Amino acid sequence: MSHNNDSVRKKLIEITNQGLMLKAIALNIGVDVNDLSRFKGGMECLKQSDVEILSEYLNEVHIPQWNTVIKEPRKKKSNRDLLFL
Repeated sequence: MSHNNDSVRKKLIEITNQGLMLKAIALNIGVDVNDLSRFKGGMECLKQSDVEILSEYLNEVHIPQWNTVIKEPRKKKSNRDLLFL
């Protein structure tokens, strides 16, 4: 099964933008991080078999997204009451 390098590259960029380190991906799929970096940058430096492994890995990896919660500022407790004891 042939994988489109451009679509795999796009997915790699998307995943790394979400916070997964390129070095971690390289270690998990067994390719050199420098080759993976060049591939991400647009060079065709990965073997087709490595592109297939990368594609399968990127389709399985899930990056959890944190829900952004806006907290209201806490009211500072006053020590004013303690002054009049």
